[in-house]
Amino acid sequence: MLKARPRAFGGRKTFGNAFVWKLLFIMFSIEFVKGALLVSLLPIHFSRSLGLSAYVLGWAFALQYVGDNAFRIPAGWMIDRWGYRLPMAGGLSMSLAGVAALAWMDGGGWMLLGCFLLGAGTAPLWPCVVAGATGVSGVTASGRAMSAIYIASFVGTGSGPVAINYVGGGEAPGMSFLLCLGLTAAALVAGLLLPGRATGGRPAGESPPAGMLSTLRGVRGGTLLFPAMFLQTLALGLLTPVVTLYAREDLGLRPSEFSLLLLTGGGASLLLLLLVGRLSDAYGTRPFLLPGIPLAAASTAGFAFVANRTQLFLAVVAVAIGYALLIPAWNALLAREIPKERRGAAWGAFLAIEGSGFVVGPILSGWMWENASHRAPFLASGAALGALFVLYLFISFRKTDVLR
Repeated sequence: MLKARPRAFGGRKTFGNAFVWKLLFIMFSIEFVKGALLVSLLPIHFSRSLGLSAYVLGWAFALQYVGDNAFRIPAGWMIDRWGYRLPMAGGLSMSLAGVAALAWMDGGGWMLLGCFLLGAGTAPLWPCVVAGATGVSGVTASGRAMSAIYIASFVGTGSGPVAINYVGGGEAPGMSFLLCLGLTAAALVAGLLLPGRATGGRPAGESPPAGMLSTLRGVRGGTLLFPAMFLQTLALGLLTPVVTLYAREDLGLRPSEFSLLLLTGGGASLLLLLLVGRLSDAYGTRPFLLPGIPLAAASTAGFAFVANRTQLFLAVVAVAIGYALLIPAWNALLAREIPKERRGAAWGAFLAIEGSGFVVGPILSGWMWENASHRAPFLASGAALGALFVLYLFISFRKTDVLR
């Protein structure tokens, strides 16, 4: 029987705050752009318009994540020192330049550079949004705050590919790129309106690497959390470059059918995300991670064996439910590890570890797609989630109250 914790009152304070709404708008806009580019526009544009291989596409995606990951720790350090406005506005200016390069330049080198700039510019996004929203909500409502962040992210990521498919996608990229440029510019304007004051108590003279090491040494969940963070995002990184190709080329889905599939999975996730966030604040994270991780693992691997549209639909719903159970509870677990005096640096360090999975995943996925089989990335993703579950069992059943 689940035992409820004391009632948390952070939700009203969180969602009535204009600062948080600005952060959520920026999150939605940038994830819309990245979802549109990485899921729908660039795979088709690279293949049909530019004649580039899936291996080059995998490296382009990896460079996007390299840029994002490499600057997360410095971005978190800058948040603690200078506030939200400077890191976010500076980063989004770089992302705007990256989208412009993808839209107007030609050739593989420019595409790789554009993806790198896109990723490097969005490095402050997650540290800013997560540190800001969880700072307003407090630890007792971190599950709800993380659910709101992921809802904004998922709605953006899901609606981006759908909108781009209707605008024209890779077959008519001009209007699609203009839409992405417009939303990136709107996010930049919102970034300029964020607070400019410092947010935390960074120890004097502490550099970004020193801040990361100090933060990681104090993690109460133990060192097993670090490979677990990596595996959670590796599983997603393995899927990113090949989902659209698999749906369109192997399963023969039309753009409208693929859009409906994305809406189905996104709708199932959104129905559960906020609920799971509230419940994990009340009952802890374990009741949701124990079923969520294996469900996500089994259903992701199951994509390799779907034989018809009905099975594909069921697999998408199962993946959506598994990740809806996994993501808010997992990030609420991490939020309880964050020291208040260095919230930006801590989230920068945690997100950098997680982001390394997004660097490795697309490279492995592109190689497996071309040299093993089209099913291999899905099986590898399921295996990564299976390994995450084993690690979580060791982490969860330690006598560490923060993980309950």
